[in-house]
Amino acid sequence: MDYDVIIIGARVAGSVLASLLGDAGQRVLLLDRASFPSDTLSTHFFRAPALRAFERIGVRQSVEATAPRLSVDYNVIDGIVFPEALDEPEDYPYYMCVRRLTLDDILVRRAQSTAGVELRQGAVATGLLWEDDRCIGVRWKEDTQAREARARAVVGADGVHSFVARQVKPAVEHEAPVQRAMYYAYFQGIPPQDGPAAEFHFRGNNLAYCIPTDAGLTLLAISVPIDQFKEFRRDPEGNLLAELRQMEALAPRLNGGDRVAPVQGSGSIPGYLRVPYGPGWALVGDAAMVMDPWSGQGIDQATTGATLLADQLSAFFRGEVNWDTAMDAYHHARNEFSLKTYRRTCTYAADLTPMTKAALERRALG
Repeated sequence: MDYDVIIIGARVAGSVLASLLGDAGQRVLLLDRASFPSDTLSTHFFRAPALRAFERIGVRQSVEATAPRLSVDYNVIDGIVFPEALDEPEDYPYYMCVRRLTLDDILVRRAQSTAGVELRQGAVATGLLWEDDRCIGVRWKEDTQAREARARAVVGADGVHSFVARQVKPAVEHEAPVQRAMYYAYFQGIPPQDGPAAEFHFRGNNLAYCIPTDAGLTLLAISVPIDQFKEFRRDPEGNLLAELRQMEALAPRLNGGDRVAPVQGSGSIPGYLRVPYGPGWALVGDAAMVMDPWSGQGIDQATTGATLLADQLSAFFRGEVNWDTAMDAYHHARNEFSLKTYRRTCTYAADLTPMTKAALERRALG
């Protein structure tokens, strides 16, 4: 074989996985159609699970140098304000928000610098190689040249529109329809709440976010029910600002802010939890599981999934377990970490108000 593993997709899950496998002495080919630094449509928010993964590959300090630690939840539910200081978990009692342009570049450079990892940018996967119904390699196009390589394992870390998933057609364990739309942009000149805080402003079934990010900017975002999407997409910027101005605790601070990047968003993100492996192939990150972005779980899930998969692939490559045993353990660990969050996110995506009502009642504010 040319490599131990070929990973298609070099963003969060792919780069973390490549770094860990390279550190373990594996020969890794990491392919991505983009050239970095490169932005991508994404949630930005992450917590202790991602920070643990970043610590494990030695980039946590680099990531934390880019943006403030967010140590307060600033919650507003239909005009009721209740900030809450974060004191859990003990290792990382804070959140962070980093633009993917910045975060992915840190992770890609870490993977690229890892012994045994070969990164090819601008590489578009065109096919998988098979032998006796087992995936044994990848075909791709790079600089107009057709190329191919073989490996003991092929991993799809290539996002919600995963090429690998389309080719292997994994079984789906759970799925949910598109239920919400999200739009966001970066602004400068938005004063932060004390903490600094990650702000969550609820108005009925609509949710606005105001979160300090890297480069001294602020992420302003909204999540709305999917039945508002058709109207919203006609004027994303105008509707984003109009919705933000409906949030009474946020609106006064918008006057001094300037948008410094285009409005981005989507109304096409479903929920699915796929069986994440088969003969010679595995899926990780959004290729394996997607949930509505309202809960901001994507980076936590992708990084944790990558560490779980790396551990089991390493055991397989060392000859400690066979393929099916290793991948079944990965599948079980992924579900143990993700299933509760996935179900909660999909359940409340349809209607946030039962969640917010319960939150007020727990605090005797309802």
